[in-house]
Amino acid sequence: MEKLDKNSWKISKAKKLARISYQVDDTWDTPEITEDVFEPSGTDIEQDRIFVLNSFGFFGYFQDMEKLPYRVSITKPQGFYGSTSLVNQNKDAASNKDVFVTDDYHALADAPLMYNRPDTVWLKVGNADILVSVFSPNNKFATKDLAADIKPTLEAQKDYLGGTLPIDKYAFIIYMSDRQDLTRYGALEHAQSSFYYLPETFSEEQLSKSIKDIAAHEFFHILTPLSIHSEEIGNFDYINPKMSRHLWLYEGLTEYAAHHAQLQAGLIDLPTYLDRQMDKIENSRTRHNDTLSFTTMSQEVLDTYKDEYPNVYEKGALIGLSLDLKLRQLSGGKYGTKDLMRDLAKTYGKHKSFKDDELFDKITELTYPEMRDFFRRYVEGGEPLPLGELFDAIGITYDPNGEKKEVEKAFGVGFALMPGTKNIMISSISEATDLGKRLGLEPMDQIVAINGQPFTMETYATVLQSYDEKFKAGDTVSFTVKRKVSADETKEVELTADLRDAIVPYPTLTPKANPTPQELQLRNAWMGKMGA
Repeated sequence: MEKLDKNSWKISKAKKLARISYQVDDTWDTPEITEDVFEPSGTDIEQDRIFVLNSFGFFGYFQDMEKLPYRVSITKPQGFYGSTSLVNQNKDAASNKDVFVTDDYHALADAPLMYNRPDTVWLKVGNADILVSVFSPNNKFATKDLAADIKPTLEAQKDYLGGTLPIDKYAFIIYMSDRQDLTRYGALEHAQSSFYYLPETFSEEQLSKSIKDIAAHEFFHILTPLSIHSEEIGNFDYINPKMSRHLWLYEGLTEYAAHHAQLQAGLIDLPTYLDRQMDKIENSRTRHNDTLSFTTMSQEVLDTYKDEYPNVYEKGALIGLSLDLKLRQLSGGKYGTKDLMRDLAKTYGKHKSFKDDELFDKITELTYPEMRDFFRRYVEGGEPLPLGELFDAIGITYDPNGEKKEVEKAFGVGFALMPGTKNIMISSISEATDLGKRLGLEPMDQIVAINGQPFTMETYATVLQSYDEKFKAGDTVSFTVKRKVSADETKEVELTADLRDAIVPYPTLTPKANPTPQELQLRNAWMGKMGA
């Protein structure tokens, strides 16, 4: 066998081949992988504890045979259960073997599995059976509690989609990590499941909020790209992937719908919804290139614009919001993105892909001639979204130059490892905030503790998270540092400062005190209020 690249092997004399055997290492902790593999798309092997199988991390396909049916048999430890959206064909409940059959390799790769001693709950939402499965290594969280958090959101989304779901089964597969040095977490969507990698250090309140928001987003992917997708996704090339122009649709409109459904169902109120949109506006303006063509970014997101990807959840969602408001403006409130997605799903569907370059023309054909100019200017082009005009139409005033009061918690200093050690030090103070300056932090200070909590590589994420959650204006923040006083002497210094409110520039969205009847009618239609 000859390895051609990191994903391909050439097998000589393959006609004589009867069986292939190979060993697999997992991506979560192997030293052999230098690339950064996002945990929800990776693999985990922990004997007698848990196995996370993203299928593409274990199974491959023969060239030109990826569309053939697949049959996978998995022998599992006694007492383990495989959580997945796939249907186990082995109906013998006492068997330690699971058998899964898929139409092709893509369907197999699109269905992660998690094997462990089960903590599962089944929910019935409309016509669909929903599996919620949680692995919490220290038993801090139970599936029944997370299922209770998720169910109202799923019911809201069912209603948002017209009362039925385009799937019969769905799986929420949730891995709670007890790593103390966890710096990132998240989820990855699939056609009929989603895999979550979340910190077990979360408080119950934190986890409840996170799972509601993340699950709301991931679950909406049952619509796109499951029922609405381009040829780049429908005929995905695993070796030489080609990106679609339409991340605004797959991620942006999905993120918009996840929050809009909660608003329409009354799970959140209008002020809360508007707060979330203000955050998205600010993040898009300050953390990303707000004038970059969104279609160009999408096509080149694997390399040139990879750092811009998080903007799909910020500006991408704002594109979805703007599209919805524009459609409702043109239709007198009778037609929005919910209706558009329904019409696109009817036009294409699970087994029919759209051509990437034709989608905007198709949407224009299904809706209004004015929409082609909207896409040309704000999605293909780099013009700022017309948020002022669109919000004004529903009786909400948008001020891009507004301000808000918030507790200044950021220090504005750089953290780094001290050379040759695992200790954390202050590496830079050039961008220190007023709080950072009042603390008196200096470069090369070794941080011993923050607010009395030891500050190490293993604890820093938890310590900073606790600080962000619990401290408020008027509280005192403290740093214990070791500071060099001579070439061979350090002393321990206690640095303190009080937390203060600050007025900062921030975009604002404010409902008008006296909206016109037309503005109120359009707002009510957008919010899904009966009789609008």
